[in-house]
Amino acid sequence: MKVTYFCFEGTPEELDASELVHKLVHQQSATADAARQSPVAAADLHNDDEADFARLIEGEVPGVAEEGQDTVKAQLAFNPAAQQFIKFMTVAGSWESVGVHGIKRQTSQEGDPLDYTGYLRLRRKGSQYGGFAYAFPSTGLINLRLQHSDEIAKLASDAYALTTGHRQYRMSIQIRDEETLRQALALAELAYSAT
Repeated sequence: MKVTYFCFEGTPEELDASELVHKLVHQQSATADAARQSPVAAADLHNDDEADFARLIEGEVPGVAEEGQDTVKAQLAFNPAAQQFIKFMTVAGSWESVGVHGIKRQTSQEGDPLDYTGYLRLRRKGSQYGGFAYAFPSTGLINLRLQHSDEIAKLASDAYALTTGHRQYRMSIQIRDEETLRQALALAELAYSAT
């Protein structure tokens, strides 16, 4: 699989007028996500829902250790569904014995803090498994310790099976709205129960 990523900066009028941007965007044959906005600033917010969203990002991200708070908040600033991602972390992180962890990189030295730049690992304390879910704050992607089944297909129509990666973590869903949040929580609960 090949992924191409573009980031353009300019006013909407400048970007609309740019022939180069138009050619680059329209020459891609694969499907692409909608353009993302820059990080949300509290001063840009106008309604109550957005004000709650800003407060949540400015406050603590549920379950994340102090050492990872700033890193995770910076990633959430690029996620258009950050509020729903935070709800996912709040609910899944409240289940009995769940811990939210960063990653210990292979190149890290003893005493180095955990790395929170890629994803968060949700793990049931005392479980022999590495985690029941891996959550990516910048995109809202959740990879789950589940295999595809008819039950999962009925429970979460937006979930999809992965063909690469660790064989135990083959179900994925991207939290984009309240419906995909509901589906992600249902799948996470299944994965939690199995660990």
